[in-house]
Amino acid sequence: MKIFPYKWVRVANGLHVWLSNHYRYSDFGIRDSGEMRYNGRRYVTGATPGTGFIERESESHSYHQFVQKQQAKQRLSYWNMLTGREPSFDKALEEANIALGNVTEQRKRDLLECYVNALTVARKEEYAQRVVRAIKNKMGHRSNQFLSSVIGHYKSKIHQLNHTMDAVEWQVKERCSQETFEAYCEMVDAFTRVAACRRIWQRDTRKRRQFDQVYFDLGVFDYIRSESYLPLMRDNRGWSLYILPDVMIVARSAIDFDVLPLKTLTLVCQELSIVEPTEDMLSSIGDAASMIEIPELNLNFYFNHYHAIRDFVSAMDKLKSTL
Repeated sequence: MKIFPYKWVRVANGLHVWLSNHYRYSDFGIRDSGEMRYNGRRYVTGATPGTGFIERESESHSYHQFVQKQQAKQRLSYWNMLTGREPSFDKALEEANIALGNVTEQRKRDLLECYVNALTVARKEEYAQRVVRAIKNKMGHRSNQFLSSVIGHYKSKIHQLNHTMDAVEWQVKERCSQETFEAYCEMVDAFTRVAACRRIWQRDTRKRRQFDQVYFDLGVFDYIRSESYLPLMRDNRGWSLYILPDVMIVARSAIDFDVLPLKTLTLVCQELSIVEPTEDMLSSIGDAASMIEIPELNLNFYFNHYHAIRDFVSAMDKLKSTL
C-alpha cells in the first residue's frame, strides 16, 4: 500500500532522487511515438493500463462532457493513490495472472498471455518515465552533465522497451489473412462514421421506458495493437464491446470478458421510418432514424442517421464473409 506521495530511491551510482509514487499516465504501447503530434488526437486512458480510447472530433456537447469526465479521473490525487483508485501495474499484473490461471478457453488465454507480457514491459517503462521526471525535477533549470547522462541512459532503456513492446503485443494484422484485414479496415472506416453520429441511444431492457445515450469510439483493449484502433461500442451497463477481425470482445473489465466469434453474431439494420414508433420512442428519441439490433446480446442501438448505419452493417457482413 502506498502511503507517501514520494520515496527516496537510488537511480544511479551516487544519485538518489525523490521518486513520485503516483501512476504516470502515458500512451506507451498504444501508438507509435510522434503519432499524437501528427494527428492531434488525444488518447484518454481507461481505469486499467492498456485500455482507453482516442478522442474524436465532435460537435456534441454531451460527448465533450463525457470525455472531460474521463479525463478528470486522471488528475493526480493523494486520496486516490492512498485508496488504490489510481491505475496500478502491480495490481493489474496480479489480477491478470490470476485470471490466466483460471481460464480454459484458448482464445481468451492467448489474449491474457499477451496482456500479461505487455503489462510486464509497460511497468518497466512507466517506472523509467517517473525516474526521468524525478531527475529533471532535481536538476531544475541548471545544467548538469552527470544528471543529463543519467537521463540519457533511462531514455535509451525506454527506446529499447518500445521495441520489446511491439514484440509482445497482440498484433491484429498478423492474426488474420490479408483479405480479412482489408475487409476489417473497410469496416473500421465505416464504423468511424457511425461513431460520429450526433446521438446514439440504447434502450434499457430492464426499464421499459428508458433510452440511455451512449458513445462509440475507436479504442484499445489490453494493449491489443491495430493500425486503425478497435471499434468500441459502449452499452448502458458500463460494458465495452470491441470488434476484432474475427471476434467481438464483450468486456466488463480488462480481465473479465467474453470472446464471441463474429460468425455467430447477427447485426440487423432497420430504418425507423418504416417502423411504427411507440409513444416512449417519440418522447425519448424523437429524431432517431435507424437502429442496429444484435439479438444474441439482446442489444438495440438507435441513431439519428441511416446511411452510415446501413454502410457499417454491410461492411460487417463483408468482413464476416471472409472468415
